[in-house]
Amino acid sequence: MAETYSLAAEVRETTKKSARDTRAQGRVPGVLYGHGVEAQTLSVDYSEFLRLIRRAGQSSLVDLDFNGKKIKVLIHKYDQDPVQDTFTHIDLMAVNLKEKTMVHVPLEFIGESEAVKNKGGVLNIAHTSLDIRCLPTDIPQQIEVDISALNDLHDHISIADLKLSDDVEIMNLEADTQLCSVMGRAAEEEDLDAPIEMPEADLAPEKEEA
Repeated sequence: MAETYSLAAEVRETTKKSARDTRAQGRVPGVLYGHGVEAQTLSVDYSEFLRLIRRAGQSSLVDLDFNGKKIKVLIHKYDQDPVQDTFTHIDLMAVNLKEKTMVHVPLEFIGESEAVKNKGGVLNIAHTSLDIRCLPTDIPQQIEVDISALNDLHDHISIADLKLSDDVEIMNLEADTQLCSVMGRAAEEEDLDAPIEMPEADLAPEKEEA
């Protein structure tokens, strides 16, 4: 069973200034919706939410302590200020532990590639996350991609190479979709240094006007 994390929330009144006032109090405004609950505005402590994101990421199951109840939720979405990079709003989705759901899970590239280390290759990462569908209790915090399998230039790792539980279904991508590959740095540099062939000038004499 996937590890769970805790988060406490409080009811938030909805007024024109409520979100701004909530942030001024060191809290993040948000909304709760999903299985078995009525949509409800809420707020969470900013520091507590920051620690949760750092420890658990966005795909982990969370025990939400709210209004005297414990509710299983996922962090469905969060917004951040584009300048200060601070959290400005969160969406928490209550889930049914017996029903499969689709979530966005990051990829974690681990290991060391022989082709990159000793053969002049450059690791090219095509995807940094995947959409998966599974039971909430089977959601991985991240999906590991072991690049130690990349021994030669032009080797690649595709979705079919991942070691996933049979209960986890990859969404929107085919099994042969490449997640990463090794490009040849030497070949790239040769292409850049190659002389540029210019078209030959037309040296035929111009015809005199009659």
